[in-house]
Amino acid sequence: MKSLSFIATLLLIVAMGCKEEVIGPQQDSGNAPGPVTNLQVTPLPGAAKIVYTLPKDRNLLYVKAQYDLSGIKQEARASYFNNEVVVEGFGDTREREVTLFTVSRGEKVGDPVKVKVTPLPPAIQSIFNSFVVTTTFGGPNIHYKNIYKAKVVIELLMDSSGIWIPRDAEYTELPEGDFTSRGLPPVERKFGIFVRDRWNNHSDTMSVKLTPLPEEELDIPTYKRNSWLIPQRPPLPESGDPMVTPGNLSSWTFDKMFNGTISSGDGFHTNQYVDQPIWIPFELKKKAKLSRYVIWQRQGGFIWDHGNPHRWEIWGTNTPTDSSSWVLLGSYLMEKPSGGDSPGAQTQADTDVAAAGQEYMFNVDAPAVRYMAWKNIDSWGNIGASKGFMHISEMKIYGLPTP
Repeated sequence: MKSLSFIATLLLIVAMGCKEEVIGPQQDSGNAPGPVTNLQVTPLPGAAKIVYTLPKDRNLLYVKAQYDLSGIKQEARASYFNNEVVVEGFGDTREREVTLFTVSRGEKVGDPVKVKVTPLPPAIQSIFNSFVVTTTFGGPNIHYKNIYKAKVVIELLMDSSGIWIPRDAEYTELPEGDFTSRGLPPVERKFGIFVRDRWNNHSDTMSVKLTPLPEEELDIPTYKRNSWLIPQRPPLPESGDPMVTPGNLSSWTFDKMFNGTISSGDGFHTNQYVDQPIWIPFELKKKAKLSRYVIWQRQGGFIWDHGNPHRWEIWGTNTPTDSSSWVLLGSYLMEKPSGGDSPGAQTQADTDVAAAGQEYMFNVDAPAVRYMAWKNIDSWGNIGASKGFMHISEMKIYGLPTP
């Protein structure tokens, strides 16, 4: 009986200790916090930073700033751990009014404090001013600089009987880049280019007339391992041994890089942990003026890692038996949208870019060639290392065959 009495008492204690947890704002003293003071404004591109002194009030939870963007009410918040708030999304440099409120733990709002802000020109304006538009193979090329690394869309329009129609778009936050629209015949056309940000602010529209250069996808090249002497030009292996063409890993043969399959388990893969750089020679079906190429990294967990190329060069010649005849067709560095050299995808943009394929241009002044070589200096899993390997899932080469 004593044991039953003990158990009943214990259950009663547990029941008394189980109280329903109320989720919501904590109770405070019932008073709204005092206002922020000593406001100082720092203009930013398309934005402003407001620094203030917080009231000495234990009930303070956060500060909110309210302002207007094209007739739509906006709000920015900063916790009581900070003494500043940033208001952003302004599409021009007009003076605006921002109202700041302190808010208690019980969501009681303090008296408003108004302040004037005058933002600097927005990022879309500096990007627009940086545009350099040129004619290239299959369409226009737009080079841009995005010094604030703003998240923007560069939109390309095409004139159709006096009406602008959307042609292409580039979503970017890179500090600098090139945006090329392809697939157009060599006929003069009028194009429009503008920048749009995530608040739907638009730059002016640049209007240009261009005639795209003709190009076509070239036929699958032939691997030429150990067929010709390799030009031993820097950079060369740290070991002091000459640069070589290693064999391929198992079934990962050169032709798998041109079979149309993009995956984590198909493509070209050299033997592992050989001296870097690595020389991969091949022959085109015809001599061609090269325009560009697109590569797809080995997908899945290998993107931006393992043997996917990080830094490389492409060389070409028409007399491969003469090792001194090879000329540089381009030097390249694969850059992640998220920035940095840390292996692996860091953001969704990293994953999306790897899945879509990455396009690179050959030097505009490069001669037409028939014989080519990929010189892999290092890969994402072996950046700066003396030994490494290389793999690519898929590759397409474009240009214009010549006599």
